[in-house]
Amino acid sequence: MLIISGALFLTSIIVFFMWGLSFSGMFIQNNPSLSTNQITLDPLTAYNSSIFINSTDKLLTITIDSTDNAQTVLNELVTAPNGKIVSNSTFQKTYFSTITPNSTGRYDISVFNMDQNNKASVYLFFGNLPFLKDNGEIDLSSFGGLVLGVILFIAGLVSFVIGIVLYLKDRNKEKYRGFIPR
Repeated sequence: MLIISGALFLTSIIVFFMWGLSFSGMFIQNNPSLSTNQITLDPLTAYNSSIFINSTDKLLTITIDSTDNAQTVLNELVTAPNGKIVSNSTFQKTYFSTITPNSTGRYDISVFNMDQNNKASVYLFFGNLPFLKDNGEIDLSSFGGLVLGVILFIAGLVSFVIGIVLYLKDRNKEKYRGFIPR
């Protein structure tokens, strides 16, 4: 039983590793010019970034998350390659949106700190999330390897505990074999 649990643990590690390679490859393939940054914006300043979109088949995702607890007012502005504004929102703390690109080319994002007194620290993600379908729903099949790895890991853990219990039980039988109490 202990050998089976070891095999299950090893298999789960291999599955996690292979899924991680596959998922990261898919992530990089969909984002040749991904923009992810942690930035600090002084009062009334902006941060600008851009990415190049080479396909209109995938949604463009914007995620902005404030790292401090202040309710600082922020604004995001995304412009398409033709200069048209495709997203413009004012928010506090967290912002998530998807855009369906109409053309390939350079998309620019600007994040403005609209507060006059406080700095704002934010995480910014601007690119394609490979696990989002064209309609914006999450594609659960992208996580099949992760789920399989978790199941194998849990099965390995359960079989390890059972193996230890059986080993200890068997060891106690060996200890008292041939002993006749009076």
